[in-house]
Amino acid sequence: MRVIVEKLQAEHVRLGRLVGLLNLQSCQRTDATAPNIALLVDVLCYLTRFADLAHHVIEDRMVEKLLAKKALAVELGREIETQHQVLIRDGRDLLRDLESAVRGENMSQQLVDSRVRLYAERLRHNMVIEELTLFPAAEQNLSSAEWHEIESSGAYAQPDPLFDATVDERFAELYRVITAEASAAGVHEPFAQDV
Repeated sequence: MRVIVEKLQAEHVRLGRLVGLLNLQSCQRTDATAPNIALLVDVLCYLTRFADLAHHVIEDRMVEKLLAKKALAVELGREIETQHQVLIRDGRDLLRDLESAVRGENMSQQLVDSRVRLYAERLRHNMVIEELTLFPAAEQNLSSAEWHEIESSGAYAQPDPLFDATVDERFAELYRVITAEASAAGVHEPFAQDV
């Protein structure tokens, strides 16, 4: 079902915007006085709550089904799953460290900054690998019944707290920043309606 792949690709576009925020120089200051530290925490909170618990889960199910059919190289399937595991671990650790920075706890700002950039690059790399390999393989090889199994999973039904019809209040400021940047760049993608 092309619908699932289209949804995942749309989420990749949105995740790409968040990766861009992670890479902004103003967001790379992670001390407690940094003007955008709360925004950076919101980005990582969203990524660890939605991307890790819904988006990557669907992709992992696609990998499992393709591997079972021998329609995806084992090394590639395992690489995608490993990337997701690393992103989950690093995202949680980074979120914890940024929250510590907000509390003013003694941390190496340089180390946290480099980890933010590394996390962003890993997420970007993961999305590229999936778009070039996983999505085309899934579209070519998965049956309607397999797509239905993926679609009926709990992860697929989980609402996106940032980009669905109603933005979770926790992410209202992040939504405003992304919408403003998209408008400034002339991007007209449908975003959530209510903030």
